[in-house]
Amino acid sequence: MAALQDEWYAARVKRQQAIAQRQEDVQSELSAYQQVRAQNAVTTRKTLTENYAAVQAETDLYLTQVQQQRAAQAKLTAAELREFDMELKKAVAAKRQDYQAYLAELQQTTQASLTQHQQDRMIMAQQQQKKLVEYIAELEAFVADYLTTVTANREAESKVAQAKRRSDREALSRDVQVKLADLAAHKPERQAFCEGLRQSIWGTSAPRRAALPPNRPKSAAAIRQPDTRRPRAKAKPAAAAKMSQPSAVKQVAVPTSTSSQPAVSTEEAVFDYLQSHPQGTRLTEIESTLGINRFQAVDALRSLIQKELIVQKDRIYRIREEAVL
Repeated sequence: MAALQDEWYAARVKRQQAIAQRQEDVQSELSAYQQVRAQNAVTTRKTLTENYAAVQAETDLYLTQVQQQRAAQAKLTAAELREFDMELKKAVAAKRQDYQAYLAELQQTTQASLTQHQQDRMIMAQQQQKKLVEYIAELEAFVADYLTTVTANREAESKVAQAKRRSDREALSRDVQVKLADLAAHKPERQAFCEGLRQSIWGTSAPRRAALPPNRPKSAAAIRQPDTRRPRAKAKPAAAAKMSQPSAVKQVAVPTSTSSQPAVSTEEAVFDYLQSHPQGTRLTEIESTLGINRFQAVDALRSLIQKELIVQKDRIYRIREEAVL
């Protein structure tokens, strides 16, 4: 065991000595390398200094040569530019003259074209004016023919309508005459009935009214509202039992077919009144003059307007110009 330790210590000493020797060798080699490096650095610095001086001299020389070349080139370029400027000015002056000549020629051509167009436009305007005059003349002739045709048609239609209205008025007049004759035929019966009714109610001592003439002249002022009051016999039913002649009362009856007679007479009276007032009149004047109520006057005027015998404008009623009763 001790031998091993001695051997280990001996090996250790040898290793330490080898390490020390190696360190000395490394230090010596590093010192040699440092010396060589310092010498190389001095040599390199010297070489660089010489190279820098040579490059700087060459650069200065090159710059001097370049400046000289640029100065010479600038002089050449300036001379060329002056020559180009002169040539360009000459070319521009020539072009300007050419353009001015072309512009003058173009102005003359344009002026001639405008003059020609104005003349053509005046000629076309005159032609159009002639065509318009001819067209207006044709249109006026056509309108005149059309108006003549329309007027003739309207006159024919007016004549037909007037003839129809005349025939209708004649038929209405005949109907009115028949109604009036029927009324006149039943008038004695109504008078006898009224006389019997008066005697049965008031007796023989009752005063008698004056009998109306059988044929009174028919006028507009004579037409009044029909008497719609109920007979007094209905108001006193007890007195009707005292009648001495019941059979005569049964035989006398008021005709019911004359219910439309007042309206026809009122219409005719209103038409006669409007014929006597060609300037026209109002509804209130018709009512007050003829003594009729508002309903009768409105019905009669509406019927006359539907028959196209009268016209209404601004609340004024007047006869149509072509209407003849």
